[in-house]
Amino acid sequence: MTDAMGLRERKKRAAMAVLREAAFELFARQGFEQTSVDDIAARAEVSRASFFRYFNAKEDVLTFDDAQRREAFAAELSRRGGEPVLAALRAAVKAHVNGMDEATKARTVEYAKLVMMGSRTLLGQAYEIRIEWLRLVETHLRTRLADRAETDLTVPLLADLAVSVLETAMRLVSVHPGQDFDRVVDHGFDLIDYA
Repeated sequence: MTDAMGLRERKKRAAMAVLREAAFELFARQGFEQTSVDDIAARAEVSRASFFRYFNAKEDVLTFDDAQRREAFAAELSRRGGEPVLAALRAAVKAHVNGMDEATKARTVEYAKLVMMGSRTLLGQAYEIRIEWLRLVETHLRTRLADRAETDLTVPLLADLAVSVLETAMRLVSVHPGQDFDRVVDHGFDLIDYA
């Protein structure tokens, strides 16, 4: 039974990846707003119904692996529980970025470009995703810094700064290809540490 479920999950992930590649190709070429679900399905050589078997809307194609990436980030943060807070956050952000293969980095950069173009749908989605990342980091920090009062700004501010460094690195690399993620992340955390 578990082998069959594993195979089913692998097939599902493969189908989702094909749809994602088709969507990113079309979004890059003709824009997010100008690309329809029918366009994506046709490019992926599947039916419209097949598209909706895996995704609720075309914007969901862009972030279908975000929950997995957040889980991996949380695991990395937990693994670094003995390090100073800023060092652990820096290392987790760098591990997150360095853990992406080149295709994932390229899609993440493309997503940043699409969000910057101002689609209201994507801006709303990006904000919701940001809130999920902030919750994750704040939860971790509340455990690490349990002595802080709920009204203390340290936890939410550190969470916001860590997420901002990650977002800024993605945005800079999307605008200036060739930028080194590690260098941008290090610079961001150096600025936080300096303050």
